Amino acid sequence: MTFSSSKPHSCIVIADDHGPDWAPAVPGNAQPRPVQYSRLGTSPTLLQKALIRASRIARPSRIAVTLLEEDRDFWESSLWFVPPANRFVSDNRATSELSRAAALLSMADKWPSSIVTILPARCYVEQEWILGAALKEAMHCLPGVREGVIALGMRDMQEGIDEDYFVVARAHCGPGFTIQGIARRPVPWVARSLQSQGAMVASGIMIGYAGAFAAHITAQWPGLTLKLNRLAAAAAAVAEECEVPSSLQRGVPNTILRTLRCHPPSLAQRVFRVSHCGWSSLKSPRAVSRVSTFIANTTDGPYSDKNGINPSARVAAEDL
Repeated sequence: MTFSSSKPHSCIVIADDHGPDWAPAVPGNAQPRPVQYSRLGTSPTLLQKALIRASRIARPSRIAVTLLEEDRDFWESSLWFVPPANRFVSDNRATSELSRAAALLSMADKWPSSIVTILPARCYVEQEWILGAALKEAMHCLPGVREGVIALGMRDMQEGIDEDYFVVARAHCGPGFTIQGIARRPVPWVARSLQSQGAMVASGIMIGYAGAFAAHITAQWPGLTLKLNRLAAAAAAVAEECEVPSSLQRGVPNTILRTLRCHPPSLAQRVFRVSHCGWSSLKSPRAVSRVSTFIANTTDGPYSDKNGINPSARVAAEDL
């Protein structure tokens, strides 16, 4: 599935959100690595699958990736088609928000009217076609969303493990839902209660205008925005990777760093619900273990028929 629109598309793959380390039980000599660089029984790694999703949305010149220097051995060979200046490399796990901000500001500087899709590498998707349809529909609906940013919320038949949840209400005007709050990894009985009231798993997937993301970052810390813009411009001028040093955080209050995150309420956004794509954010070893065990024990997805397609699985049409 490819995307077409009157506006150009860009994409940022988030690969420096470390998450749990993981090594499959077989083969026994496999070394633990961040789960986004693992295969979980499939041929491509989770990072490679995220890059495939990105390539269906944007041209290689418009794909950026946020990365950690310490994981270079795991990611470098997979990024052969991503221009070096589009690789935003942090020297510390604590600077992942800065590398994402640098990538967004770079996109906005080059293509301010571009639609940017943010995709996490650390995730598992059972039904790719459902997610692809949701992304396409969200891009189509974006001009009618006054916030200029859409987040995807997941609803599946299986209970999520160690997920964050959007607590939502129907929007007063326009499509989708507004966010009333976020519950971060609630205990199982609380998660079940929230879901029964319509809460959705926060996927980390966002679709919005580059200018809207950049305006949010600039409003929170103009001085830091200037530094990040200079780093990205210098890297682009020499066609080299953009290194985002942890020293940039020196003197920046933690409250400001938290507001740089593209989360409500600091960044207004609308939520669209996606049903039955078989989603896991893989936030804990327990979540990774369940997906790995499932893959090892079945050839069909949890929502698939014998041909691997579930006719009833869909993007919730009433949301879009």
